[in-house]
Amino acid sequence: MPKSFSARIFVALIVISGLLVLGDAVLNAKSMPTARFAAFLLVACVAARLRIKLPGVTGTMSVNLPFILVAAAQMNTAEALAVGFISTFFQCLPKDKKLNLMQAAFNCSTIALAVAATRFIYSAPSVVSAVSSPSLRLAVAAAGYALANTVPVAIVIGLTEAVNTLRTWLEMLQLSFPYLVASAGIAGLTLTLTQEIGWQVPLAVLPIMVGIFQSYRRYFAAAASAATNMRVEASNRATAGANA
Repeated sequence: MPKSFSARIFVALIVISGLLVLGDAVLNAKSMPTARFAAFLLVACVAARLRIKLPGVTGTMSVNLPFILVAAAQMNTAEALAVGFISTFFQCLPKDKKLNLMQAAFNCSTIALAVAATRFIYSAPSVVSAVSSPSLRLAVAAAGYALANTVPVAIVIGLTEAVNTLRTWLEMLQLSFPYLVASAGIAGLTLTLTQEIGWQVPLAVLPIMVGIFQSYRRYFAAAASAATNMRVEASNRATAGANA
């Protein structure tokens, strides 16, 4: 739980808003969950466990975004929100320590609001009339998802750690932008190739996201190793200069 009072208030507002949006969607759902929903939820939860620690900022990134985007475009509101909310909860589950319930509630609620924003943009009449292609429209909606997802996180980090919120947001966006573009591209290609998204689709997309996860992990590991080597070399030079 953030120590800053303003951060606590902001977290509470996001959690309440996210739960209200999710609850309203579930209560107004007009159909029962399908096999397609179950498949998307299962694969999204598996992908959510493939998470990467973002260097320099507080937070992780998982590779469940394409499944969330396709769910937002193809499923009803309750199913799409459930895929985002539940898979994010699985992402928050720690491996070797106690679950931070407030942090998990904030993250899940933020994703719920981001999915709601994605559906709103994707199905907005003005957007539909301006962009007829479902894949391109989903790309536009993905930009809305990115804003709705990263801005609240950057605000909380800024309020909690007393750092510049805009700079934190720009760093998060810079690190996640290639992944966002790839995820939106994969989701858009899925809509282009398959008009009726079946339960087989998430199973076909999962290996691609595993490959992206491995690439990101190797890149960040190499970057961290290079940064460590630079610090060691700087320390050695400083020591040598002091002993000269």
